[in-house]
Amino acid sequence: MYIRIVTFRLQGMNPDDYEQMAERLAVAFRQWPGLTAKLWLADRETSTFGGVYVFESRAAADLSRSTPLFAGMTDHPGFTQLVVTEFATLTAPTLVTGSILASAS
Repeated sequence: MYIRIVTFRLQGMNPDDYEQMAERLAVAFRQWPGLTAKLWLADRETSTFGGVYVFESRAAADLSRSTPLFAGMTDHPGFTQLVVTEFATLTAPTLVTGSILASAS
């Protein structure tokens, strides 16, 4: 399992507009091979949003970076302070505390 955490602040877009856009785009993430889950993050008080992506492997995460959907996120004029961080996971403790996610990959 491989994890990507993305955070950004909205610029020139209000949170309601972002949420509507996210609802329209959510189904498109199902097309990413190897993406087990995406959790959508929101802190309306600071206008900070993002996602936690759970991939089957680092290779699947690498492949997703070449998609128009990923490029649209990194090039979006309404997203500022974009941070993309990726991590491998520790298998044994993750099976104890994240068994639902770990068993899906």
